[in-house]
Amino acid sequence: MIKSMSLRVHGSAMSYAIAFLALAVALDARSQATTGRFAGVTPRPKGPIRAHGAIHYVAPAGWTVRNGTDGVTTLAGRVPRNELPCEIWMLPPMPIQGDLATQGAALVAGLAAAKKFGPFRDDHGGDVRRSREEGVSGTGWEYTDLWGQLGSSGITVRVLMARMENQVLPIVGYSRSWNCLGNQSVRENDVWALLFHSLQLPGHDQDSPQLARQLIGTWSSTSGSAGNTQYFSQNGRFGSVALYQSYEASTTPGMVWEVNRSWQGDGPYEVHGDRLRTQNAKGSETERDVTRFFSIVRTPSESKPGGFDWVLRMVERSWDGGQTFGFSTSGNFVTHMTREGRAPR
Repeated sequence: MIKSMSLRVHGSAMSYAIAFLALAVALDARSQATTGRFAGVTPRPKGPIRAHGAIHYVAPAGWTVRNGTDGVTTLAGRVPRNELPCEIWMLPPMPIQGDLATQGAALVAGLAAAKKFGPFRDDHGGDVRRSREEGVSGTGWEYTDLWGQLGSSGITVRVLMARMENQVLPIVGYSRSWNCLGNQSVRENDVWALLFHSLQLPGHDQDSPQLARQLIGTWSSTSGSAGNTQYFSQNGRFGSVALYQSYEASTTPGMVWEVNRSWQGDGPYEVHGDRLRTQNAKGSETERDVTRFFSIVRTPSESKPGGFDWVLRMVERSWDGGQTFGFSTSGNFVTHMTREGRAPR
């Protein structure tokens, strides 16, 4: 672990043209929902609610918690010795000093870990602020999330700067392994995501409608020859299409046929804060009525200099509860989809 560090702080192909059939007409007026109405909230933060000053949270399952006399709460994961460090530091809130990404980068650079292992850079070795992901939580607090490496040490650092009026709560994670908080190849992480969704900040105890507005539209992901698209409409209906593309030999010499096979399902959805409930009567038993935690962030675009991409992340559970490659052993994982077009604000 990084127990010897002293705290020194000075001061976020393929493209598929998928035509959707007209979605069903608007839902009947819906009554106000409460947390208790949600079915199958899986996965979710589990465990006792802990306190870090006035901030409350649920620690990752199996992690130890130590409250220091310096106001720093240290969460430590259980990983093999050769995969250390595996820690999350919740630092005391501090005054906001301009841009949150700049402040977060400077904060990490001022910690003893950075001084020992090297500069805090993005995964391409450049300015870590290019890794920024900016969003708003389900209860309305704004945040910036940075992700990068400390020199050539193999240690990945993730820092969340959560805004509370004129103060910011910094949360810094140190990892060398997928089994902890991901490594230098993978940013999306189930342990970090569930801790994030458990955070309760002072003055933010009501669901915000902002994520519901940002969700409306089309989101897609592609990997190799597979593509997935989900569409959320203003009338409370959603549609999903998964597409697999392959090639088969043609009877015409020198030619091949492009073969697309798709399947789709749709139904109603509802959003409350950072919880998305979808109901799909045509889906499997595990898909018919499920609630997921989700977040939406904007991040600098690699293909549009000066522009941003919008990313939708949903915390999912593997169908058999087993480990998904690149994530912890919890059976949870995080999906990553990008928006087609601009997001509503």
